[in-house]
Amino acid sequence: MIVAFDVDGVLVEVRESYHRALAETVAFYLKSPADSGLLLKLKVSLNLNNDWDATLAGILFYRTGFTFEEFSALTSSEPPDFRKLYRLAEKTQVELPAYEEVTGYFENRYRMHRSRETLKLPVKIIKEIRKMVRVMAVITGRIEDDLDYTFKKYSLYQYFDFIVTEGDLPSIDCRKPSPYSLRQLFQKFAYSFPSCYVGDTLIDRQMVYNFCREEGKRIVFILYRHELNREVEADFYVNNPQELLKVLREIKG
Repeated sequence: MIVAFDVDGVLVEVRESYHRALAETVAFYLKSPADSGLLLKLKVSLNLNNDWDATLAGILFYRTGFTFEEFSALTSSEPPDFRKLYRLAEKTQVELPAYEEVTGYFENRYRMHRSRETLKLPVKIIKEIRKMVRVMAVITGRIEDDLDYTFKKYSLYQYFDFIVTEGDLPSIDCRKPSPYSLRQLFQKFAYSFPSCYVGDTLIDRQMVYNFCREEGKRIVFILYRHELNREVEADFYVNNPQELLKVLREIKG
């Protein structure tokens, strides 16, 4: 059995780290407070897996003055990354800061808050899953330094055989929903059924779907539920670590 995990919202609780950094970075460029709940809703609506991109989207949204529905409609049909935001900014004649500047400020804010992160999956649950599986993997949009801090803090490296971060991707086009990372996993470890991916977003589901469609294989998609992903379809739904452990045992059995 092979099980791969997303990190943010699945392995790690990030409301006090990434979500804070998102709102604080947008507020810095607006010179006024930003609504964290609205920014997260916007991130989901635009199918943005990357928090840097979500930050840029928040800055552009506030500066355009569009309604939420208008803004979502203008960008929903394009690829889920920051390039569409710069195209919209040019079209609407709105100035946006350079991407590298936004990412740099965001990372500084995140590192102020990352000590607040907690595990969403307790180590005892991770240990139980490790006993059940042949391979455990991580496929995440985090950069290596951000993942390294949290994995060292909770001594998680020992449980995982394969990790893909943002820095391991050869281009932006290899980000989720591209199946690139899943292909890399199964090139290193031979595919076998059952294989599962545990995620919490539509873009996670799309990555799994794209891989299955293009490779003619089946990966079970397990959705870790929260208030912003109730409409995402999955093979299985879980609400807590105990439910995840139960579902994985059922799948293996």
